[in-house]
Amino acid sequence: MDSVYIIYLNVLFNVYLVAISIIVQFIVYPSFNKILESFTEYHSRYKKKIFWIVGPVMILEILTSLLMILNEFDIYLIPGLILLLLWMLTFIYIVPLHKELSKQFQTNKHIKLLKLNFVRIILWALKFFVLIIILIFYN
Repeated sequence: MDSVYIIYLNVLFNVYLVAISIIVQFIVYPSFNKILESFTEYHSRYKKKIFWIVGPVMILEILTSLLMILNEFDIYLIPGLILLLLWMLTFIYIVPLHKELSKQFQTNKHIKLLKLNFVRIILWALKFFVLIIILIFYN
């Protein structure tokens, strides 16, 4: 596959994940504290469903990022590092928060989740802009 198509695919996956993160930030996560009576049941269903919306695309994004880095390391190092930060943020902080919230809703954990997801939105948006700059100036 031509390397420019890999970049376009990566940008597509990136935009998709920015959009999902924004929806989650402003619609889904704020509703968590409104459904306290059945929160653990709701949260369990939410995690299972959102996994199939986000998980495969995150995997495709990282695979295309790796291909880009292997193809032209120096150009794609910055988007790759941003993606590494995103994965670290997600799996070191956000996933464990979801596990804790699955057991019982806690306002402080909910607020932390909102803040960390906002950082994730910023990182994905930053990666998108860096990729657009690369597309404009290097392809």
